[in-house]
Amino acid sequence: HYWTGWYDRDNPSGNGDYENLSEQKKLGYVCGGCKPIGAECRVKGTISTFTRWSGTAPNKLAIHCLPSKGLVCVNSQQSGGNCYDYEIRYLCPTTSGTWTNYLDRDDPSGTGDWENVASFRGDGVNLCNGGRPMCAQCRDRVSHSHYYATGDQYNNNYDCSWENGLVCTTSVNGKTCKDYEVKFKCPAIGTCRTCAKWTSWLDRDNPGGTGDWEHVGTNGFNPCSGHEPIDIQCRVRGTNQPWDQTGQVIRVKCTPSEGFVCVNIDQPSGQYCKDYEVRFLCP
Repeated sequence: HYWTGWYDRDNPSGNGDYENLSEQKKLGYVCGGCKPIGAECRVKGTISTFTRWSGTAPNKLAIHCLPSKGLVCVNSQQSGGNCYDYEIRYLCPTTSGTWTNYLDRDDPSGTGDWENVASFRGDGVNLCNGGRPMCAQCRDRVSHSHYYATGDQYNNNYDCSWENGLVCTTSVNGKTCKDYEVKFKCPAIGTCRTCAKWTSWLDRDNPGGTGDWEHVGTNGFNPCSGHEPIDIQCRVRGTNQPWDQTGQVIRVKCTPSEGFVCVNIDQPSGQYCKDYEVRFLCP
């Protein structure tokens, strides 16, 4: 794996310091379009770093140096006035995998251009054998310009996202979108040195108390030794029923960066969460 250089796209004048990945991606690929598996942050001009897992920030942060989101510090949330000026760098995966060809399932007539993972799967495309892609690259089908160089505005979480792909709707963009094509990189899963590997099934909590907390964080799982998981699977312990087929209300919906949480008070009266287990795909 390798580190990017330090990014500092904002300073804390205005509302705060927004070193978020979604804004950084508007300036160019981070990690070549792949999911960052680590992040380090520091106040610009200092050498003391902190991460999601270790160290402390001198401000209260809205987004705390997360590999998949970045860092955000909001001035109005500080007791002593303003945020410091932060910079962030990302750890990029060298995990083996295979790129698809460029795919183009839609054109921008109608509501927009929908080149998203769920739509490809709805069309019957077998993307990554049903697992999450680890990288995405997107370009204008005609000019081959990178997605970030066309001037179009993308829908939230569909900005050439490694997990979701690209969606550009006329309503968000304010005009007709370009016609995009997208390719995805699927991780190689296995025993080779650079392959992604599944953890065993993990079950840190049971649904007594407030619910079943199978979450990632300093008081939860750190399943990939400080690296960000590429994928996650969640199921009911014992029956192996997939989490999304139980009919329960799930608060944290089986995401690699956050894990899985079911809270008892979210369920219909008299019902408790089932006992779930999770496993993570580590880079």
